[in-house]
Amino acid sequence: MRFYRSQQLIRQDLEAHIYSQAMLANVSGLKNLCKGETKFCAVIKANAYGHGISETVNILKKADVDFFAVASIYEAIHILGMVKKQSILILEPINTTYSPDQVAICARKGIHCVLSSSEDLDFVSETLSTGKSVLKVHVNIESGMGRNGLDAELASELIERIDRCPNTSLAGVYTHLATADEEDLSYAYVQLEKFNKFLDENSIRDREEVLIHAANSAATIKIPESHFDMVRCGIAMYGYYSRQMPDPPVKLTPAMKLQAPIVKLKNIVAGDSVSYGRSFIPGKDTTVAIVPLGYADGYWRSFSNRAKMKVGDSVVSVVGRVCMDQVLIDVTDVPNVAVGQMVTIIDNDHRSPCGAYALAELAGTICYEIPICVHSHVNRIVH
Repeated sequence: MRFYRSQQLIRQDLEAHIYSQAMLANVSGLKNLCKGETKFCAVIKANAYGHGISETVNILKKADVDFFAVASIYEAIHILGMVKKQSILILEPINTTYSPDQVAICARKGIHCVLSSSEDLDFVSETLSTGKSVLKVHVNIESGMGRNGLDAELASELIERIDRCPNTSLAGVYTHLATADEEDLSYAYVQLEKFNKFLDENSIRDREEVLIHAANSAATIKIPESHFDMVRCGIAMYGYYSRQMPDPPVKLTPAMKLQAPIVKLKNIVAGDSVSYGRSFIPGKDTTVAIVPLGYADGYWRSFSNRAKMKVGDSVVSVVGRVCMDQVLIDVTDVPNVAVGQMVTIIDNDHRSPCGAYALAELAGTICYEIPICVHSHVNRIVH
């Protein structure tokens, strides 16, 4: 099978600084919450939550990380040549839209895959029947997420069939917690009770070759009973709590700062308007700076006239509508402001007025969406 890679456009002037030591410290802190033998799965889907999938793999591949979890076969293929000691787990279940070549490469390269139905197992079995490759599969147990999991009875039947199939081996049994990031953890414990019941009724704990896993980032931090054999950490690894915590058991530091330069300074006379829709009309003469970044680069239009940025130590306001590839900021009171000066757009400080938490609150969303939206054409600079 041939995989095509298009030429990638990188804007060198848009700088996403990726701080490797912060990411490694976050991993270490999360692992310290677990027992020593607990495996660590680094979730790097969605371009490593906006941090750059290649950059993140290269930071973590020599760290104490056991698995890289990706969303799709395409992400798995992308990192395959970079990874030596870690295993790769594709979270999207194999289905009949996969090509036989994709199934074959997963089996041949030892990529762990998820199966969620007998029909998909039939597809895998038929695809691999003429060869000797064995696909390592995980089964997702429905405990209350209401998504890709299998109800207990169907999951038991599927595991029995996987065991009988010469081209598949059961490598993992897992579940996914729907409310581990909330203050009320009662539903999460209901899910764990269902999952534990399944493990006991099917003697999964007696199978040393089968990994049991359930904990996402929030559960890794807040629910030790969910750790089992492996934890799967995404947002926490990049420095964020799913929801801000007043006294967290582990210190997490954001691993990315987004910056871009001032490319033009413009004097706006009182009463004149700025940008589309004339949504900002200053009451006094104002100096604005143009920054070459907009919603095409992942900076939301909803930040118009609301968000803050930083120029040096000065906190400044976004004024006028955020455009497709430009945004304007009020720099009237910034001392010695100059073209070429770097502006901090997303800060790597939880308390910053332009940190991911502050921007997420403005947008009415969760902190995950802020770094993930940073476009892949933004230059990732690893420190």
